[in-house]
Amino acid sequence: MKTRFLLIAILTSFLLMSPSSFALGKLGHQLVCQLAFEHLIASKQEKLNRLLALIPVKHQDLINHYNYKKQGSTISFASACTWADAIKRVEEFKKYSRWHYINVPRNRTNIEPNACHKDCLPQAILRHQQQLSQNAGKTTWQQTQALLFLGHWLGDIHQPLHVSFASDLGGNQVELSHLATKCSNLHWYWDDCILYKGKQSKSKWRQLLTAQWQQDSTPNWQAKQVWQWADESFQLVKAPSFQYCQLDSQINNQGSCQALEQKVNLPDDYMQQYQPVMAQRLLLAAQRLTKVLTASL
Repeated sequence: MKTRFLLIAILTSFLLMSPSSFALGKLGHQLVCQLAFEHLIASKQEKLNRLLALIPVKHQDLINHYNYKKQGSTISFASACTWADAIKRVEEFKKYSRWHYINVPRNRTNIEPNACHKDCLPQAILRHQQQLSQNAGKTTWQQTQALLFLGHWLGDIHQPLHVSFASDLGGNQVELSHLATKCSNLHWYWDDCILYKGKQSKSKWRQLLTAQWQQDSTPNWQAKQVWQWADESFQLVKAPSFQYCQLDSQINNQGSCQALEQKVNLPDDYMQQYQPVMAQRLLLAAQRLTKVLTASL
């Protein structure tokens, strides 16, 4: 009982922190993993469900509390994909905190395989995909962890500001100057507020992404793809309209990205312009996760 209260206390302290700390919002991760699961063939869904069944009770409790669900609620793949955020304050898993993103110097113009060699988001995908596939016949809690991390990482790498600059902590220090949103900085805005579609946000996003699904257009999984995915996000944040940086060269969007010198005032049409971009990123994340899991389970 004491252990359970301790876990709840840890989780509560995490939830009271600003949500603007390198974490694609709950809704984003839930959408990516739910759609990916729905598009797996039945045999792969069964393997995945067998791994979900191995989640220890204390981690089920963490997942349910993090997702504001009642204790004992069934753990779906959608909710389980938030586990990597729910455990950030658990000592055993603090070593993974840097794996949620890749931050680079401002003079970098694209993301290539030499952008990082360990403890970063692309390498995290490679490590946990390899772990899941090399032990595909096993059903252990370690395999379940690889599955949950992998599902989470695919969401994170498609949130543009999870591939950005170290000098401002991936946009966490880029403050928004207006009060039209609860999100006080640009990273938080892209994790959470840009997903807002009213009280029925989840159902509206799910309907939209399901209608746009074209799984066959996504190539089968290859390890080199992680760097392409990271660079897609990186090129998005470099665009002047993204309101994250100012390029010192406008030629093919390849100049160095200089920090903005003042608080950002997002244009009135910013959400209208970038919600379709976020929809495309979530859709790609779900489609690509489907291919990764098909190759790994």
